[in-house]
Amino acid sequence: MQRLIREVYVDRWDDIHTFHYTGMSFDLASGVASFDYLARGATSEYPFTEVVTFPLPERQPEAQTVVVLERVLELLYVAVGTIYYKSMAPESVVLDTVRLAPAAQRWALRLFRSGLAEFACRWQLPHVLDLKLAGQSGDTAAFGYDVATAERPPLVALGGGKDSIVSLEALKAAGHHPAVYAVERQPTPLLSEMMALTEVPSLRIRRAVDRRLTDLLSTGGARIGHVPVTAINSLMGVVAAAWHGLGPVVLSNERSASSGNLVWRGREVNHQWSKSLGAEALLRDALRGHAGLNNACFSLLRGMSELHIAQLFTATNTYDGKVTSCNYAFRMGGNRVERWCNDCAKCRFVFLALAPFMDRGRLISIFGHDLLDDPRHIEGYRELLGLTGHKPFECVGEFSESRVALHLLAEEPSWADARVLRALCGEMPRWPTEQEVATVFAADRPRFAPPAYAQALSSLQTAAC
Repeated sequence: MQRLIREVYVDRWDDIHTFHYTGMSFDLASGVASFDYLARGATSEYPFTEVVTFPLPERQPEAQTVVVLERVLELLYVAVGTIYYKSMAPESVVLDTVRLAPAAQRWALRLFRSGLAEFACRWQLPHVLDLKLAGQSGDTAAFGYDVATAERPPLVALGGGKDSIVSLEALKAAGHHPAVYAVERQPTPLLSEMMALTEVPSLRIRRAVDRRLTDLLSTGGARIGHVPVTAINSLMGVVAAAWHGLGPVVLSNERSASSGNLVWRGREVNHQWSKSLGAEALLRDALRGHAGLNNACFSLLRGMSELHIAQLFTATNTYDGKVTSCNYAFRMGGNRVERWCNDCAKCRFVFLALAPFMDRGRLISIFGHDLLDDPRHIEGYRELLGLTGHKPFECVGEFSESRVALHLLAEEPSWADARVLRALCGEMPRWPTEQEVATVFAADRPRFAPPAYAQALSSLQTAAC
């Protein structure tokens, strides 16, 4: 399909030589931010506008907070631009109307080069790996504010999956009184029901993608591909937190997110780059240098594997009827009630990761299907185990995690008749050693979480053990 699209639209794409950031605005009265972009060629131009609507606070902020908001919005403006840039992916990007502090410039450069590396690999666009951003430098923020030292509730990014639930429950148990937020393109009943279950205050941020882009995508007139969406959603959370007088944005990105999928043209390609430790560090520096915010955003689960997080999730069954880690549940329409497609790498991995720690009947009730007893999934599980190909371009754990999970299930009587499990056990060249199992379940202190937050996670781990 991609080859056909390329053949049909090659002339249109080759005409576009520059992507411009042409202006942004934010209305405090309505909470509406507008981000304008322009893809320009010798004979054609494509203007785009993304509109983001933030929920209004009870009262408007002080002047200093408005300055912070404007600066964080500038970072968000840059991040959202990757969505429109990749539609035609010209060789030049010009930041016409935004001047970034040096730390923000470094972050922005990696956002394009590494955050779009998978996209570049799929479409064979090596110039993206060395893309340069033209524009004037701005000054580093003249003020500094440590968001985590104030007695303000943290704001947890809620995506509907097991990871954010673990972070949320840890903070609740430790008395941090968190709130949650979600970013949506349309109202999603599944997410609404999940928010209700949390029993904490919630904020909903609405994105409206330019209709011109969606029309181009629907006709094959624009490139599709993965973008650094975690960076975008994180910055939306920081804007909302600053505006509503909340504390730091707490993410739930795991250790294995830093592990790449493959090497292409000498560069690591990581589907989860914007969730990685390196991306987290760059974003923290950008927020500090450009907006004067310290500890504005961090991942609470950074030191843990996906398998370890899955184990912690099973301690509560409150969310069993609503939890979903499947992206297709949100892509295939706002009124969907199915939570799992049961046909993607992420569904397969999460099912396997939960299986060693959860009653089989409970697990099947969550997914509505037994993936380890359906032979159609054997090839997909081979990929997750590293028996064939590279790690799938999805948010899944490392090969070692899948192998340890399979190892834990291999002698479990309740899974003895699972056909996929039996087939895979026969293909494993060897089982993980005790040391390899221990490494998967080792939990390091989250790199950037302040002590009070890291302690909240430690308490949850102790309770689970």
